[in-house]
Amino acid sequence: MLEIRYKKATGELTGWWGSRHGNHDAKLKNRPGEAIVLLELAIPMFEPGAYLFNGVDDLIENTDYIDTPTETFQEEVRRRLSALEQRQL
Repeated sequence: MLEIRYKKATGELTGWWGSRHGNHDAKLKNRPGEAIVLLELAIPMFEPGAYLFNGVDDLIENTDYIDTPTETFQEEVRRRLSALEQRQL
């Protein structure tokens, strides 16, 4: 079971819980326009912003979501670019 918090107007996920269900008043405190729903889904392996709630019973891919690269990825890109520059010299 997956409990999600989402913006009612857009379906954008703002949080999820795989085991701490309930206590909705605390989870929605100072979050007007958001709601919580419990879904029959496993915990996704991506950030909540990568999905949207379809308004019924499922998550769909957020095509506007841009994943931010990790520092490790950025370091790898720098290393590869540096290696390419060395080859051109």
